[in-house]
Amino acid sequence: MGRQFRYALERSRRADAAVMFDLLRDAESWTDWAGPPITYAAWRDEGPGVGGDVVGRVRLVGNQRSRTPEEITIDDRPHMHGYRVLTRWPVRDYESRVEFLPRGDGTTTVRWSGEFVERIPGTGWLWKRFLLRFLGGLADNLIREARRRTGTHD
Repeated sequence: MGRQFRYALERSRRADAAVMFDLLRDAESWTDWAGPPITYAAWRDEGPGVGGDVVGRVRLVGNQRSRTPEEITIDDRPHMHGYRVLTRWPVRDYESRVEFLPRGDGTTTVRWSGEFVERIPGTGWLWKRFLLRFLGGLADNLIREARRRTGTHD
């Protein structure tokens, strides 16, 4: 049985929490902001329109050949968004949360955290390292896009 791993990363910038939440929540917007690794993003099924509840819906993110299904588990606008990966990865029981924490100085901290269990003993630390780098890049891109959309400057 593999070991459980946890990760957490934070990015802080002057950016609107609600705009970032909406971008992350909307599967179809990911190709606008996520960057080169994500060239495909969509909902797997039809569901409520913008503003409707998305808990239980599945978004597909990745590229034309490989799409990762993520089931939305938390939808608390504009505070927290959560999801779990439904596909068979080299890790199992992968769950993640993204918190948007506005600060008194006008900045918002994006805290991306999660946990998983390694499938192959001894590989969990590699996946943790990959996730910290990959998700850190997504957090940076998310902030950048929110700032662009609102015309925010430091």
